Amino acid sequence: MSQTNIPKWDERPALAAAAQSPDPGAYVTLFTLDLTMYPGGTIHHFTPSGSGGEPVLFGGIAYVPVEMETEGFEWTATGALPTPRLRIANINRQISALIYQFSDLLGAKVRRLRTFDRYLDGRVEADPLAFFPPDLYRIERKSTHTATHVEFELSAAIDQEGAMLPGRQVLRDGCTRRYRHWTGSGWSFDGVDCPYAGNDFFTATGERTDPARDACGKRLADCRLRYPRAQDLLPFGGFPGVSRIRV
Repeated sequence: MSQTNIPKWDERPALAAAAQSPDPGAYVTLFTLDLTMYPGGTIHHFTPSGSGGEPVLFGGIAYVPVEMETEGFEWTATGALPTPRLRIANINRQISALIYQFSDLLGAKVRRLRTFDRYLDGRVEADPLAFFPPDLYRIERKSTHTATHVEFELSAAIDQEGAMLPGRQVLRDGCTRRYRHWTGSGWSFDGVDCPYAGNDFFTATGERTDPARDACGKRLADCRLRYPRAQDLLPFGGFPGVSRIRV
């Protein structure tokens, strides 16, 4: 089955139908902690879900089960941005090691992803794009640090001192999305926000090639090569229409 016309997560009718069904399956929450803002920092994937201590696999990424509690992710009718809290077990001192090495993790990016277990890797309905809109936060402060647990207060990524809207520069001809990369044995989507998972391979100049040399040239033409039948739903991260704006 060709995957050259993969819709974005908010266009997947199967996910919407599952969410409204009487038995959608177990709810799975997945977290990503991005410490790459610090020298030597890496990306960590973890989840409060899972059984038997086995990692939860989704989209080719292994999320390590940890003992943790969360609260405050709900949005209210007042319009105020949520300020969630993460409480993570510290029995093995792993979180303490990260705290001491990376300045209490202040400013680190936290992404929360939600899906159903029916879409996890290895399941009959496995689908790496079947997830609800991701929640993006930053660690605002460390509120508790004991021998048993550590608690962090988060703030929405948009709710940052000095943040301005729009949050990114408007580029007409260039895409700012991060593309997949070849590991030598398969595709890695770690830290990627481009949904392409097809089997057509092109160089950055648009020539057909093998998986090891596959690279996106970040132009609208490169997007069209990978989505030949989805001209109106291209996941292009640029703004080609700005050339038509007149003052």
